[in-house]
Amino acid sequence: MMMKLYDFPMSPRARKVRIALAEKGLQCEKVTIDITKGEQKKPEFLAVNPNGKVPALQDDGTNLYESSIIMEYLNDKYPNPPLLPADPGQRARARVLLHYGDNPFDSACASIVGEVFFKPKGQADQNAITKAKQDLTVCFERLEKELGNNDYLAGTFSLADISFAGWVPLFGPLQIEVPANCSKVKAWLARLAERPSMKAAS
Repeated sequence: MMMKLYDFPMSPRARKVRIALAEKGLQCEKVTIDITKGEQKKPEFLAVNPNGKVPALQDDGTNLYESSIIMEYLNDKYPNPPLLPADPGQRARARVLLHYGDNPFDSACASIVGEVFFKPKGQADQNAITKAKQDLTVCFERLEKELGNNDYLAGTFSLADISFAGWVPLFGPLQIEVPANCSKVKAWLARLAERPSMKAAS
């Protein structure tokens, strides 16, 4: 039975899972859940994910949700190519950065999405957008330090990078800009954009 991904094309969190699937070369059936029509709150979807959010994954009779948990599951079940470092210290560091992407970074981006895409035209709270962009600047400056001289956050490409990569296609529409003092982040984002998995998932 083929894996089934409950997906919404514009969702950055669903995109993260699509990137991981593409990196692993895995095929799955995609079921679009249109969150703009409230389909994520329908009983049939809530039976898969009681949290009522995309993405969700069904595999071998198991229902999985929360994008990072799905990605960890895929990495555990399909270990090649690995998407976490083998070294325990680097592996833990990758998970710390994955968590960072899921929390302050995701929250700031989601705040802007809420104002730009889900408020009536002209009613966005500009103060909320400004605050979220300030929070993102802090995130970008942290990532600049975390990258050091590496191409990717944990040395080699990992789930930590994917945690941020899911949002990159929305930077333009959301008018999110990387600060000028974060040249390593800009180069890293350009590197991510060139990966076949990113192109396949966008």
